[in-house]
Amino acid sequence: MTIADLYQEFEGKLRRYAMGLAQNADRADDLVQETFIRAWSHLALLELLNPYQRRSWLYQVLKNLFLDQQRASQRAQALVEQITREAQSAESLAPEVWSPGLLQLVPERYHRVLHQRYVLGMTSEEIARELGVPAATVRSRLHLAIQWLRVHRSEVL
Repeated sequence: MTIADLYQEFEGKLRRYAMGLAQNADRADDLVQETFIRAWSHLALLELLNPYQRRSWLYQVLKNLFLDQQRASQRAQALVEQITREAQSAESLAPEVWSPGLLQLVPERYHRVLHQRYVLGMTSEEIARELGVPAATVRSRLHLAIQWLRVHRSEVL
């Protein structure tokens, strides 16, 4: 058995199954292609299976690929929503950060990034270049600084 034999026998059936799952022709094509790539790397195993097991293996691989993509998409969407919420709440804190003297009460480890972001209007990438740290570190520090401000709001306002 070769990959060409598998492709000839199952490509159409797998494509229809993938279309049913994905509801998108391009995504279905990608799922079928990735399924055959996996099959090619497991050709020795597939040769040992009877035709029904082989069919089941291919369908299960395609379904697992689809589910993995769905989960990854959901995680990415949740991350975008979280970042959007944090950005909105950070913007709502911005006027408080600008209030006279408040920035001076913030611990030194947060003072600089807050000043650069909310007073100077720098992006996290610009701050990162200036501080010599990754942009993700700057965003993390900003997040921690905003959390600190929320917790200590009543003490410093």
